Amino acid sequence: MRSMWRIGCVAMASAAALLSWSAVAAPPDISGTWLPVESLSTPWPDPLPLTDSARARYAAFDPDRDEPASFCMPLGTPRNTTSGTSALEVLQASDRVYFVFQPNLLNAETRRVYLGQPLPAADPDRLPTWLGMSSGKWEGQTLAVETIEMEPQAILNGNGLTHSGGLKVRERWHLARDPERGRLLVNDLVLEDADTFSSPVRLKRVFAWAPDARLAEGQCSERLWIDQIWRHRLREHAAARKAGAK
Repeated sequence: MRSMWRIGCVAMASAAALLSWSAVAAPPDISGTWLPVESLSTPWPDPLPLTDSARARYAAFDPDRDEPASFCMPLGTPRNTTSGTSALEVLQASDRVYFVFQPNLLNAETRRVYLGQPLPAADPDRLPTWLGMSSGKWEGQTLAVETIEMEPQAILNGNGLTHSGGLKVRERWHLARDPERGRLLVNDLVLEDADTFSSPVRLKRVFAWAPDARLAEGQCSERLWIDQIWRHRLREHAAARKAGAK
């Protein structure tokens, strides 16, 4: 009888330990709606650690010609995170995390981060995308994400900072708490691109928990990018006439 009692105690202790370990090992719940807190975020470094070629691209930026958002293209990764204007909705599942950004006056952008799936090998026939390819894993209470193959047309900030297409974005998403704002979602980013930056760029973006917030639909339409195409065409014709008059 005493032996059975000991066996029962051991079994109960093992079960309790297993439940305790599971609770510790379980990732945090970051799902919900979050609003950017610019005052707690870090600005871009000044001066930027740019290579000579990147500095030349930066100086040549023409917002009327080169700003994708002006003709309804996405902000893209990582600008949708770093812009400081995009409300964020996170949908969390066991095998993936969705980050849905709603920039001001633009259409929603959905990033899919697949968990436990390594990024594919480089393929010259695979085209880059505005949001890139993302792979993530939970490291304790932190979601570590790596994103590659982002569209070079997607500038990195509103001042026209571009990248070469070889950009790699590393992110570490984790929860924090602020005495004034309460629950926070923090994203520590590292941007690496040897053709753009002479050293990695580190940024922090902070979002505050906003359970009652609702993301409104964007107002961009294809008319804007059609107008942009016509502006480009008119500029080309003007340049051709000017060249022919010489």
